[in-house]
Amino acid sequence: MTGTNGGPSAEIKSRQQKAWSTGNYAVGNDVADRRGEPLRGGRSPLRARVLDVAAGNGNATLAAARRFAEVTSTDYVPALLESGRSPAAAEGASVHFQEADAENLPFPDGSFDVVLSTFGVMFTPDQEKAASELRARLQAGRERSASRNWTPEGFIGRCSRSSASTCRRRPA
Repeated sequence: MTGTNGGPSAEIKSRQQKAWSTGNYAVGNDVADRRGEPLRGGRSPLRARVLDVAAGNGNATLAAARRFAEVTSTDYVPALLESGRSPAAAEGASVHFQEADAENLPFPDGSFDVVLSTFGVMFTPDQEKAASELRARLQAGRERSASRNWTPEGFIGRCSRSSASTCRRRPA
């Protein structure tokens, strides 16, 4: 695994990597694609260097690539990156896939015009470190970043910290 230094975070990341490697997260791409739409800013061409961090199978990556962006798609789970390669190739999208840890990004500071993450970076054990890494990769004066995250107070947040029996939607 890239970018881990041992300790509790390394153990968390190891467990997460195993868990994320077992599922087929491409199922439901239509929903994820719609959720990624706001991150790409509408329908006009993006024409930018974009870094998608903790990209999973690359739904937001493809959304940016469809708008003519030069996209680097990263995740620390190789199986997820691999699942993003086929759809990108099928669309003829120019995407560079690279294994990377959101808390230790292997790119020089200021390398990207846009940094984004869709339901990815929120899983990092050290949120402040990850946020610092994302900010550092933005080109000075081009501070364009976006992320979509589940909140601790929302349905998914409540489910992730409670037993399955308490994981019910609130009545309307």
